[in-house]
Amino acid sequence: MINFRKKKGFVLALTLFVILAISSFSVAMMGIIQKNSQNSIRSHQINTVNQAAEFGLESGRLWLTDQMSRSGTTAITVTNSNNVSISGDCLALHGYTNSANNIHYAFRKINQSFAEIGSESDFGRYTYEFYVQRIGNHTTLNGYNYIPQETEGPDTLSPTVYNSRRIFYRIISCGYGPNLNKIVPLQLYLSAGGDGATGNVARAINIEGYYRP
Repeated sequence: MINFRKKKGFVLALTLFVILAISSFSVAMMGIIQKNSQNSIRSHQINTVNQAAEFGLESGRLWLTDQMSRSGTTAITVTNSNNVSISGDCLALHGYTNSANNIHYAFRKINQSFAEIGSESDFGRYTYEFYVQRIGNHTTLNGYNYIPQETEGPDTLSPTVYNSRRIFYRIISCGYGPNLNKIVPLQLYLSAGGDGATGNVARAINIEGYYRP
């Protein structure tokens, strides 16, 4: 009778230990699952914000290509004919921090939706903005005699006035995550024009490189 009670007590203690171990394991597994879910959400948001910023770069490039594709074949210059006061996180991330100045640009789009909220409830929470700027020129294709354009001041060239130099353009873009809690700044450098004798097509757009501030 004594041995039976001892065995019964041992089985009960063992059962409680197993239940406690399983419960602890379940809580740990729940924590791991929640952590992995959070990491997956963060990864998804970061990737989508990057895509929104890249979409802004591509939208700016298409706008510049459209300007170069209009009637005529002679070289043209798209100038910084617009300006706006420097404000917001996006411009600051691209190096514009002096709120006393204005940023000059040729074209911009702000508060652009990455997707239609009605059809894409997830991606519809992501937005982007971009600016197209003329930033400089050089004298020849092989000699990069770089003359920067001051984008915090008026443009130094007149529209459509060209002197056989290759003109550089920059597109600055920002992608925004839900509630604007994530911002990705990207830049795309392009060039167009130049002396046709050196192999440059007057209105052809060349991609010069990408940059992330």
